[in-house]
Amino acid sequence: MEAREIKVVSDAEIVERAMEMGKAIAQDFMVTVVREPLSETDVINTDFGPDSIYQKHRYFFDDPEDLNGKALQVFEAYLYNRENDIESEPNLQKINNGIVLYYTTPMYADSVIVGMWAIEIPRKNVVLSIKN
Repeated sequence: MEAREIKVVSDAEIVERAMEMGKAIAQDFMVTVVREPLSETDVINTDFGPDSIYQKHRYFFDDPEDLNGKALQVFEAYLYNRENDIESEPNLQKINNGIVLYYTTPMYADSVIVGMWAIEIPRKNVVLSIKN
């Protein structure tokens, strides 16, 4: 479909497709725990997998960086779930006035949630990927 053609899709279709896209991208994310021989401490290494056109982020619970707005709220929800032994699920939020869909999923290391992965997916890309 041409990018300039009008395409009518529902919010539900957009959310469903964005969740599918986020899941597909996130399946390549990896976390490995490596023991440093000199200090005998564990170091967590992350890998986003193959490059894509989407902005990808990772946030650790012990170092949340510069989170704010909805991203901070989702991060705090994942942290709350970990502290209260509640299972965390992937999430999708609208940011930048709905222009960007913010897909998040828990980040696990050795079966323990240690933070969250995040992917910024432009709404336009989601709409154009929906087949009629």
